[in-house]
Amino acid sequence: MIVNRLGLWAIAAIAGAAALPARASCDDLAWQWVVDSCRRLADTYQNGSYELLVSGYSYHVPATWTPERRAELNANAWGGGLGKTTEDGEGNNHTVYFLGFEDSHKHLQAQVGYAYTKFWGSRDGLQPGLGWTAAIVQRPDIFGGVPFPVVLPLFELRYGKAILTSTYIPTLNGGVNHGSTLYVFGRISLE
Repeated sequence: MIVNRLGLWAIAAIAGAAALPARASCDDLAWQWVVDSCRRLADTYQNGSYELLVSGYSYHVPATWTPERRAELNANAWGGGLGKTTEDGEGNNHTVYFLGFEDSHKHLQAQVGYAYTKFWGSRDGLQPGLGWTAAIVQRPDIFGGVPFPVVLPLFELRYGKAILTSTYIPTLNGGVNHGSTLYVFGRISLE
């Protein structure tokens, strides 16, 4: 069943990426910020370098989970994905990606999205970066498995062709046992 879902998500991600508008058709959109966003997505998809995404680890913040519940949760978020990244003139990354991994409940979490990260420091050294990602996520335990949008912060360290990426998933629905998870994964340029 997990393989079937992953296959369906991969097909949907590839079909969606193939349907991204060409740069010329972006100009037909209504607002300038939508035109600029469309151009950035299309450019990243069409001209980006391939990256392998390797998942990772989930740290469930102790203050927001009961010890019993934390003991039941999966910290090994094994999985992977594929991305395409462009580096702009200031050395910042723009990425479109597909990622699938084992979530905290040992179910497949699949997502397709866009990420932006601003980096500081010399390109030939260790560079810290801050950014954000906007994605469509599918999990069987949220909204009955219906895909939903998310926007999350990104904290990254880049060295050469490798990037260590982390994000923070805040508490959902309030209370205990509903979020506050730090998720970590890696990205490796294939070019």
